[in-house]
Amino acid sequence: MQIDFLKLYACLTFSGLTIWFVDQAWTMYQLKLVSDATTEALSQVSQPKKIQVPAYQPNYQKRLTRKEREKEIEDARVCDFFIKEYRQNPTEENRLNMRKFCPIKSSN
Repeated sequence: MQIDFLKLYACLTFSGLTIWFVDQAWTMYQLKLVSDATTEALSQVSQPKKIQVPAYQPNYQKRLTRKEREKEIEDARVCDFFIKEYRQNPTEENRLNMRKFCPIKSSN
């Protein structure tokens, strides 16, 4: 049995080159993935944070009239009364009165 060394050399050379090209292609693909992820992360960092930083809105309130101030004070007294009543006697009627006269104010 004779071995054709030229064919063996050519086969080994082409298989080695094929493995090397596949390895290089895989490395380039991984570098492209890293580059794309880095570019996306940097573009997100450089964009202005519209959601996180709300626009400045001054919290101006109109001046209350004397009647409005007196009504607020009276409402606060009634609310305090029903809160005390509910704490002393936690019945359903007292709870409903407390909810009726002490509305939960939203933070908006």
